[in-house]
Amino acid sequence: MSIKTWLALLAIAVLSTGCAPKWQNIRKDVRFEGPARAYVATLPEGWKRAPTDSDVLLITRDGLFLQQISVTHHELDEAFAGVALKVDAAPSELAALQLRSFREKEQDLARYQDEEKEGVLALFPVDHAKPLPGTVERVAIRPVTLDGVDAFKLETRSFNSWGLEYVSQSVGFIHENEYWLVRYLAPKLHYAQLDQATFDKFLADFKLKPKCRFFCGD
Repeated sequence: MSIKTWLALLAIAVLSTGCAPKWQNIRKDVRFEGPARAYVATLPEGWKRAPTDSDVLLITRDGLFLQQISVTHHELDEAFAGVALKVDAAPSELAALQLRSFREKEQDLARYQDEEKEGVLALFPVDHAKPLPGTVERVAIRPVTLDGVDAFKLETRSFNSWGLEYVSQSVGFIHENEYWLVRYLAPKLHYAQLDQATFDKFLADFKLKPKCRFFCGD
């Protein structure tokens, strides 16, 4: 039995026994801070949050392939393969790198940290429905600010293996010497416009803070 097959069977077993990590139901608008306290996000009522113990945030209302909002971050020398970003990199440079990354290899829903490999992000079969690399087309790139920080907003369209068209809005910026990406992804059919106002409010309420490095408890 191959390792891939064994892992797939293990995932099915975990899910079938009810031991899979629980998604958090968001019953009312609630503030979210990751362990490093580098940002504050307002999670919308009626959505669900994937279980994670890091600053990665992944939320959906009806399912990850129907709509999702994610917040990810990477060290400057790890954000893009073969590129060591400078802390003062222009948003236009970041946008070009992000578009190239989407075209070369569509990122996972949210890249998890090592400690999350036992979580739902490791079990969910993302490869079957996420947008395919090579199908990404640029719709628009423009400069924006997020809580006073210079950023870019990259809009793209792409397709999965079933031919379903996805639209994506990605806001990228450098904060606390790391590259951050806030992304909204949904099928163009029905869901993208249905949840656009939610993403707009998510961005409007998004606050950046100095990262906590010591004694980061509540």
